[in-house]
Amino acid sequence: MKKVFNLFSVLAVIALMAFGTTASAQKIAYVNSDNIVPEMAAYKRAKSEVEAYGKQLQKVLEGKQKEMETYYADVMRKAQNGELTPKQEQEAQAKLQEMQANLQKEAADADKKLMEKEGELTKPLYEEFNQALKKVAKENSYSYILDKKLLLYSDGGIDATEKVKTALGISW
Repeated sequence: MKKVFNLFSVLAVIALMAFGTTASAQKIAYVNSDNIVPEMAAYKRAKSEVEAYGKQLQKVLEGKQKEMETYYADVMRKAQNGELTPKQEQEAQAKLQEMQANLQKEAADADKKLMEKEGELTKPLYEEFNQALKKVAKENSYSYILDKKLLLYSDGGIDATEKVKTALGISW
């Protein structure tokens, strides 16, 4: 019985040593995604499209703002000249409040649309980025690739940023 226990103990120690060797052999690399993503052609296109869409939405909002300001100026001019009855002044005030509320709602909707557009355009580029990370990890036997900005401490390590750029076709 003692021999079986000793044999089991020896096998357990060997297994632990093998596991310890495997765990220490894992390769961990890091990338600086802030240096990669902005250089991707898809990112530049997406950024340009989002900016153009944002300007388009802003132009519409500015037109509605101008329309409201024109109406306000007209009401104020008429009120100063005594051309409005108290009832007409109340109606004008109510219309201005409604116009202001609609403008605020449309501004919020525009922000939401802009965020949705940005998400729609950036999703494929992050999928491409993740595919490049997987490719580099597989080719270099990395168990993990971390983003450098998420590391709290690092003493050296493997910087795979240039390898990922190459996988994405970004020249450096």
